[in-house]
Formats: sequence, C-alpha cells, structure tokens
Amino acid sequence: MSLQPNYFQQYQNADIDELADVIGELLQNPITIEDADHKLIAYSSHGESTDQARWSTIMGRRVPEKVLTRLWKDGVFQALLTQDDPVHVPAKDEIGLGKRVAIAIRRSSDVLGYIWAQEVNRPITEGDDEILRQAARAAVSRLMQRQGKRKAEEQRRKEFLWELLLGNHTSEVAIRQKADSLQMQLPASYLICVVEAAGASRLDQYLYPLMMRDKLYWVVDGSQIILLIGLTEAGAKKDQSDVLIRKVRQFLSDSLEKLEAHVSEGQVTAGYGLSYTAYTDIVKSYREALHSVKVKKLFPRETDSIHGYHELGIYRYLLQVKQWEEEQGYRNERIEQLKLYDRDNQTAMLETLETFLDAAGKVNVTAQRLHVHINTLSYRLRRIEEIIRVDLENMNQRAALYLELKMEKLNSER
Repeated sequence: MSLQPNYFQQYQNADIDELADVIGELLQNPITIEDADHKLIAYSSHGESTDQARWSTIMGRRVPEKVLTRLWKDGVFQALLTQDDPVHVPAKDEIGLGKRVAIAIRRSSDVLGYIWAQEVNRPITEGDDEILRQAARAAVSRLMQRQGKRKAEEQRRKEFLWELLLGNHTSEVAIRQKADSLQMQLPASYLICVVEAAGASRLDQYLYPLMMRDKLYWVVDGSQIILLIGLTEAGAKKDQSDVLIRKVRQFLSDSLEKLEAHVSEGQVTAGYGLSYTAYTDIVKSYREALHSVKVKKLFPRETDSIHGYHELGIYRYLLQVKQWEEEQGYRNERIEQLKLYDRDNQTAMLETLETFLDAAGKVNVTAQRLHVHINTLSYRLRRIEEIIRVDLENMNQRAALYLELKMEKLNSER
C-alpha cells in the first residue's frame, strides 16, 4: 500500500504498544517489537493467526534461542545488521517460524531493536516495505530511553570484565560480590577466547546472536573481540575441561566462517587459553589466548587446525626460545649453510628438510608433498646430512633442527 511521508507523525504521543497495533493494522498482520537483546517490548493483537515462534516469544518475553540460532545460520541477522531495508524471511517450519518480514530499529550505526511482521493474513509486498521503514524510524525515540539504561548497565559490566582481564582484582570473594551487584552470573569454569579480524570493525555485531545464544560476556579491543566462555555449575561437574573445549570449538565453528565472509581484507584468527575456576586467574587465560593468536598469525599454515593454547605444542615455546637466542647472540650456522647451498646450486634443500620434519620423518608423505620420487628424496636427505653434518635418525638432532627451522621463519615473518 502507498503511505504518505511521515505518516507516523500523528502517533508521536502513542506508546510502543499502540505503535505495534498501528503497524499491525496497516500491514493487516501480527507485529512484535523486540529490543537489541531480543527481549519482547510490545506486540499487536493477533487473533488466531500466531505461529509457534511468535507464541513462544510472547509467553517467554524473549525470542527462543533455537529461533535466534537458525536465523543467524541462515544469514538473516547479518542482513538486518548491515542494511536499512526490511528483510523478507521465508518460513522455517521445523522451528515453528512462519513467513516474516523484519527491519532493524537503528540510530546511526547502533541497532536498538527489531520490528517483526508475521506474514499470515495477507502477503507483505515490497510496496509495504515503506510502512516498516517509517515504523522503524518512529520507534527510535521510544527505544532510546530503554537503550540508554541497558547501555549504562552493559558498560559497567564491560569495565568490570576489563578489570578482571588485566588482573586488577586479587580477592575471589570481592570479585563474586561485585559480579552479583552487576547481576552477572559468572560461570563455574571458564576460559578466554580472542577473535581477531584485521581490517574489520563491529565484530560484536556479527557475533551478537551467537554470543547471546551462549550467554557470553565480551569486550572489544580494536580489531579483537575478547570473550569469556564458560559452563554453569550444572555443566561443570563432570569432565568440565573437555565440555568447555567442545563449547568453544562449536562457537568458533559457527562464527569464523561467517566472519571470514564479511572481512574485506586480512584474515580472521582465533585463539583461546586454558580453563580455570578462580577468577583471579582470568588474566592467565587472557594472556594464553593472546599468545595463541600471535603464534597462529606467525605460523598460519602449521597451526591452521588448532586454536587452543594447550594444542600449540612446540609453538608455545618458540617466541621465548627465540628471545633467549637473541639475548645470547646465537647464530644458526646449519641453517645458514643450507641457505648458501641452495643459493649456489639452485636446489631446495631447506624446503626439503622442513617438509620432512613437518611430516614427522615419513618419507612417503614428504615425497608426496614435495611432488618428487622417493629416490630423489632419499638422495636429498643424504646430501643434507653431509652438508650440515647431522644425523636425521637421531631424535635429539632432529628436534633441534625442527625448532631452529621454525625460529628462522620468525625472522622472515616479523
């Protein structure tokens, strides 16, 4: 239907419930209005036409988590967070969600909430989108006061989380008391996860539905988002470390691919620390997560499939060993010898050695990765032993060479 400009001006004194009814009458369909946390603010009358998702939202005063998760996976929230126009959502019967049209209520770049129109009594056409655009603008002033209070509370929680991350609290009792005063339910066991996306901004907007799903606390630091991921008392009783790691891996699985699709330049990197139960140790998990991210950026190929500090293996120690070597003025003559040999003879002995060690000394795997015949590989390995006077069957010498090769890469990648 055609709508005159500033149509909702005549309802400027109406409250949010009246606004929902006006939108519902114009679209001839049920309306719900939610805040940025997906808590129900208002809804229009609906007669007999409400589907299960809307009914559950009204009864629970919040959108069900299974609905939020599905809408995130299907890209609905990404669209709502990045565009001003309404988003037409097809039915998802398996979660009780009928056809919908939604629009974000935004003030500048901040999303204050959402208007959802259930498409049940009549189709909502692109011509009806102007109704929702005007309605979203009209709803801004009504959500501002609510948003101001919510943001003030959220800011106090974030400041407290920063205090914990930086190790500013040394009393577990005091930490628990302050958390209670801020109405923060700290998990029984937890770890810190850091996600970094170079060149990206507002990571929290893209991850918001998942963070709400998993009830996470977070802060943003430039291109990094720092997440407190934990288990409740019930979930922490048995095999808590394994359960917690599965939870963080699921979170990363759900989020990293989505983020990579929205990062225009650079890469998305994530790392997490060890799990703890005392909140005076949160600074440790944070430092471990930062270390994991740093190592993954320095060795993206070698650490591609791992994110946890406990999975880093020798990469956990490389930065410290490298620093120690620099303090000692150590010069790796064996690596230099191979470099010189490769340069003078146009060979690839250094690459061959690193590939062989990466493959744990398995000649068949090494030959496949290098695309050479196994006899060629055997010749190269013998020449390497002769050039740098090393025994590749000796585990001590092999391990030392492996460390030296990885530290050599630090020089070129710094």
